Amino acid sequence: MPPLTETLLGLRLADLRHTTAFRLTAGLCAVFVVAVIGLLGLTYVLTAQQLFWRTDQFLTTRMDSILHTPRGREALMTRHAIDAWASGLEFIALYDAHGQRVVGNVKVAEPFPLGKPFERSDGGPPGIPLRLLAGRLSSGDVVVVARDISPLRDLHERVLIIMGLSGFATILVALVVGVSLSIGPMRRVRDMQVMASAIARGDLRHRLPETPRRDEIDVIGTIINGMVEEIERLMGQVKGATDAIAHDMRTPLTHLRARLDRLAQHAAIADDTELRGSIYGAMGELDMTLARFRALLRISEIEASRRHAAFANLDPLDVLSGVAELYDPLAEERGITLSVAATGGLVIRADERLLFEAISNLVENATKFAPENSTVTLALKPLPDAVAIEVRDSGRGIPEGERERVLRRFERGAGAAMAPGSGLGLSLVVAIVQLHGFEFSLEDAGPGLVARIVARRLR
Repeated sequence: MPPLTETLLGLRLADLRHTTAFRLTAGLCAVFVVAVIGLLGLTYVLTAQQLFWRTDQFLTTRMDSILHTPRGREALMTRHAIDAWASGLEFIALYDAHGQRVVGNVKVAEPFPLGKPFERSDGGPPGIPLRLLAGRLSSGDVVVVARDISPLRDLHERVLIIMGLSGFATILVALVVGVSLSIGPMRRVRDMQVMASAIARGDLRHRLPETPRRDEIDVIGTIINGMVEEIERLMGQVKGATDAIAHDMRTPLTHLRARLDRLAQHAAIADDTELRGSIYGAMGELDMTLARFRALLRISEIEASRRHAAFANLDPLDVLSGVAELYDPLAEERGITLSVAATGGLVIRADERLLFEAISNLVENATKFAPENSTVTLALKPLPDAVAIEVRDSGRGIPEGERERVLRRFERGAGAAMAPGSGLGLSLVVAIVQLHGFEFSLEDAGPGLVARIVARRLR
C-alpha cells in the first residue's frame, strides 16, 4: 500500500476527493481560510494605522515643542531632550544649515523631507528601524526627532506568522475532517459496487446495503433494490415458464419420437426409402428439440441448486485429461488433433462432475468450429493466485462485439448460424462457472478463439 495514497480501509485519496462530503468540507475550509486571513489582515491594517498615527502624533508634538524653543537655545534643548528621553525608544538630533550634526543621538543621511514623517533603517542603533520627522528652526538649523518602530515591525511579522499558521492549521484540519467524513460514504459506495457487480453478473439474490439513516445513498439503494426485486420476479416468471414448457413438452416429444421410430420400422414403410428418410429427418429435428429442453432444464437445475456438497480439492489436469480422452475419437473423425499442454500439481476447489461438463462443452464447440487438420489445445496455466483453464482453437473465432451476447441463452454468433446447436452450451458453462465463483471469458487467439476459465488456486 503506497504511503499517503491509501487509507486504512483501502480507499485512495484520489477517490475520496471526489466525494460530496470532501468537496463540501474543502469549500467550507476555503471560505473559512479566506475569512480568517481577511480578519487578521484587517486587524493588522487597522492596528498598524492606529500605531503609526500615534507615533506620528508623538513626533509632531515633540517637534512643535522644539520649534518654539527660543533662538540660541536649540542645542541646549536638544541635549536636555536626549537626557529626558531615557526610554531608548526616542531619538533627536540638531543639524546646522550646512547639514552637519551639532548634537544628538541619531545621525540621518541627507536628503530627507521636512515636515513629513519618513522611515529609515540607518542612523540609529544597528538593526533598529526608525520613524522620523524633520523640521527647520527659525535660525536655519534642522532638528530631527525619531522613534523606534521595532514593535510595529514585530507586530507585522507576528501577524504574518499567525495568518500562515492559522491558514495551514485550518487546511490541515479540513483535510482530516474531509477524509474522515468521506471514508464512510466511500466505503458504502464500494460495498454497493461489489453488490452491483454481483447483480450484473446475474446473481439477483444480492441487494445493495442500506442503513437506518435513510440518507441519499440509502434512497438510491432502496430504488435499485426495488428494481432488482422486480427484475428477479420477472426473470423467475420467465425461467419458470421456460422450465415448465421444457419439462411438459419433453415427455410428449419423447413419446412422439418413439412412435416415429416404430413407424419407420413398419414393414409397409421399410421399402419406401423417401418416406423412411422423411421420418428419420423428423426424428432428428425432435432429437435437437429434446436436446435443447434438456439443456434448459440442466441450466435451471445448476442455477437453482447453489449447493457445494460435491465440492472438493482436485487437480484440474485430471479433468482436462478425462475430457481429452472422451473427445479424442470425435476429434479424429473431423481431422482435428486434441492436445493437452499442462502440468500437474495445481489444486482448486470445484465440483469435478460440473467442471468436466463445462470443459466438455467448450471442447465440443472448439472441435465443431475448428478447421480440418488443425489442433485444439487444452491448456492449464498457473497464475499468481489462480489457475487458468483454456480451450484454444484456430477456427473463425467470435467477433469482440458478439462475445458478451453469445453467453446468453439461445444466442449464437453470426458465424455459427448454419452450424448445428441450440445456443445453450455457453450458457451452461456460464451457469457452472458462476456456481463455482470462477471467471469466464472469450478472447481472440489470432486466429481462433480462447475460452478461459479462471479459478482460485489453493495453496
